[in-house]
Amino acid sequence: MATYKEIKGATVQTRDEDPSVFAGSWSSGGALNTARGRLAGAGSAAQTAGLAFGGTNPPSTYKTETEEYNGSAWSEQNDMNTGRDFIHGAGIQTSAACVGGHSSPTARVNTVENYNGSSWTTGTSMNVAAAGRNAAGAAYTAVIAFGGYTPGSSPGDLSTGQVVQTEVWDGSSWTEVNDLNQARFSAGGSGTTTNAIMATGSTSSPGNYVTNVETWNGTSWTETTDVNTARFRLGNAGSGATDQLIFGGASQPGTLQTTTEAWNGSSWTEVSDLASAMYEQGSGGPSGTDALSFGGNNPSVATTTQEWAFPSSPILVEGMLFLSGGTTLKGFGKAAGIPAATWASSGSLNTARNGVQNSGGGTQTAGLCFGGAPGGVTNTESYNGSSWTEVNDLNTAKNYLGGAGISTSAMAMEGEIETWNGTSWTEVTDLNTPRGQTAGAGATNTATLCFGGAPPSSLKANTEQWNGSSWTELNDLNTARRQLTGAGLYDSAMAMTGGPPASNASESWDGTSWTETAEVNTARFSVGSCGSNNSNVLAFGGDTGPPSLQNATEFWNGSSWTELNNLSTARRELGGNGTSVSALAFAGAVPSQSGVTEEFTADSALSTVTVS
Repeated sequence: MATYKEIKGATVQTRDEDPSVFAGSWSSGGALNTARGRLAGAGSAAQTAGLAFGGTNPPSTYKTETEEYNGSAWSEQNDMNTGRDFIHGAGIQTSAACVGGHSSPTARVNTVENYNGSSWTTGTSMNVAAAGRNAAGAAYTAVIAFGGYTPGSSPGDLSTGQVVQTEVWDGSSWTEVNDLNQARFSAGGSGTTTNAIMATGSTSSPGNYVTNVETWNGTSWTETTDVNTARFRLGNAGSGATDQLIFGGASQPGTLQTTTEAWNGSSWTEVSDLASAMYEQGSGGPSGTDALSFGGNNPSVATTTQEWAFPSSPILVEGMLFLSGGTTLKGFGKAAGIPAATWASSGSLNTARNGVQNSGGGTQTAGLCFGGAPGGVTNTESYNGSSWTEVNDLNTAKNYLGGAGISTSAMAMEGEIETWNGTSWTEVTDLNTPRGQTAGAGATNTATLCFGGAPPSSLKANTEQWNGSSWTELNDLNTARRQLTGAGLYDSAMAMTGGPPASNASESWDGTSWTETAEVNTARFSVGSCGSNNSNVLAFGGDTGPPSLQNATEFWNGSSWTELNNLSTARRELGGNGTSVSALAFAGAVPSQSGVTEEFTADSALSTVTVS
């Protein structure tokens, strides 16, 4: 019986022109009248109604100047009562607050000033006197202040005194509430008293910058996904815990940033850079789509203003499907076309190793690494998207092993076969043909494929399938080999490369038999790989022998291999997790054992949809 959808059909929007790719950009705005750094802005001010106040012009000129922005030019207004720097602001152009700061090289203040759109009034002081505080709020009658640092032993000493205290202002008094999880200062903070976010910052100086992000729900702070680039003294804009833009800052002493990152409530995405690198700038904006950066240092004090905005045309959103010009069906998503991405460094394994090729199950943010060389190890580590944690070991040390599954349901295939349930390893039935240096595929530890390999005297083409209780022999590979790599599912898999000598053989599995396909561009062995099925695979690293470590990355779309951006670190015998658009590469020989971890995240792309 036909469904309602089959009878009535589905509506697909038609566009005369393709929507714009989801990406804003920075452009120049009107210059400040007074050059300065370490100033503040009203955190939720509109881009056309900005407020800049305080700051410093080194070595020790503490500014009281206040300026208002109308979207094109800054105009001078009544001064603050106390000149200071390393301050933070909250509110809007007609109802703003200035919290904390320095009033001299060693004096940190708890004084708060309120701006009513015309003049400043000194209000009730905070409980904690600190500079480098963050603040958020919609008006000067409802402000939250958090983090910062208290006096050091000498001017500019930031090595001690970082604070976790959070205080809330209700229009009449300051109340201490639950602390931050990570003490730090000069971070990016925005939002309201019940919905705020704090991103990156410094735990000491010089150079101890963190990627930590915390969100505030009105009661407590919760750790969430880290930013990509650690830094401090940066700019920020946003409405709260699910919407923030951070930009500029310093990632190391003297290393200024143009990097801009957008937060959507679950992940950070690097978007268009600032036109000019800047740190210690003022900033503001009501959302991640409407922001201002003004003043700051590069490296001397500046009057520069930069505006962040999105195109006025409709925006492409992942998953969008539409008719372009009324005739061509197009879709927008990460898997559309050839992935455009680069590899980025992440947290290293606790135990450096090689010999883990094909031994990781999971995703880019939920990975698993087990076994390895030299000599075979039992160590198992779990990855959460930023760092690795030691978990329960294998029962038997293994190296050069095949693996399959995810971070909560995996299989290790070499010698004694073991399955992982998310907590511990259990020995299960051995392969029918004992061997090592195999490859594997599968999404769980109850539906797994193992293929290829070698005992000491010969190469193997054997393919076996695990159903959760026993192994069944299936059709062999066309080319017997060892140190190959595999990806996909037990009924939709790929077998690639192998050696030595280096091979570029590639075969596709349909659940019944293997079919030779187009060859990998670079012949090699001991390659890392990942992929969701036999038409969506990423292969990276390896060795062309004898030895010649590789950083080449190739993408398989079901019909051909395309070379993409290289790994940052050339290596062999590495592990891989994830898909062709969201991958993790870890461990390997470079040439000695390594704990290096890299992430590959594809950009969404627009492509024509073929319907058959």
